[in-house]
Amino acid sequence: MTDAALTDAARILDGSPVPTFVIDASKVVVYWNGALARMSGVPAAEVLGTQQQWRAFYPEPRPVLADLVVEGAARSVIEEFYRGKYRPAAHCPGGWEAEDFFPTFGRQGRWLAFSAAPIANAQGSIVGCVETLQDISGRKEAEISRREAVRQLGEMVAGSPVATFVLDAQCRVTHWNRACEALTGFSAAEMIGKSETWRAFYRHETRRGVLAEMIVRGAPGEEVADRYADRARPSALVANAFEARDFFPGFGPRGKWLHFMAAPLHDIHGKVVGAIETLVDLGEALPAANSNALL
Repeated sequence: MTDAALTDAARILDGSPVPTFVIDASKVVVYWNGALARMSGVPAAEVLGTQQQWRAFYPEPRPVLADLVVEGAARSVIEEFYRGKYRPAAHCPGGWEAEDFFPTFGRQGRWLAFSAAPIANAQGSIVGCVETLQDISGRKEAEISRREAVRQLGEMVAGSPVATFVLDAQCRVTHWNRACEALTGFSAAEMIGKSETWRAFYRHETRRGVLAEMIVRGAPGEEVADRYADRARPSALVANAFEARDFFPGFGPRGKWLHFMAAPLHDIHGKVVGAIETLVDLGEALPAANSNALL
């Protein structure tokens, strides 16, 4: 490549909004663009011609991903530095991608996604590496928030004194709390991940499933009413939710009446992705006529 072509390439990279640096076969920095200087706070003049690319990312010397690519490091070596955070680059043989948190970037640190691709000469020998970086803090914070919300939901369900279970979009049990274990006699270990929720309530499989399953598959109100006769009605508080009561002769020594409500769970687009059902023990006081439970 001519000097003019190299100058043009450098000009293009320097104008790129993607933070980028390039090292040669000796791991010496030969290019450091403005976007990376602004992101890292390390100007090009401080690292060009040195092997101190680590200064932008770490408090003490250690290999960056580009260094490992130039070395042709084995996967076990990459694992040592980026355990659980890396993968082979999808469209670049010999390249790697990773994600990590850098506490020195910005006021509260930043999550970065970065990829390192080898530069080969005409003979196929690696003569350098280009590494690009992307700030993914917003996405990672959203992921962390979602995981925290799921964790909190799990804790709330598990700790509730009301018997509660949750189904996903395939009607598999995702939560089955201790109160539900005590009421039904079925443990969470027996139920979670299974789509046979009826087993905890009925002796024989029911074609239409439990109330929460009917909610997940969008059963119309007429079907719910037919399933539970005059013992079911739409919820007055939650849209597309239903509540019912029924007698379960297999619960306790003389059976129990339960009041139960199932409500849909939605994703951010409003699509039903599951349902939550709660059950309240009403005891033995109500008449047990017309029961269809545990038949």
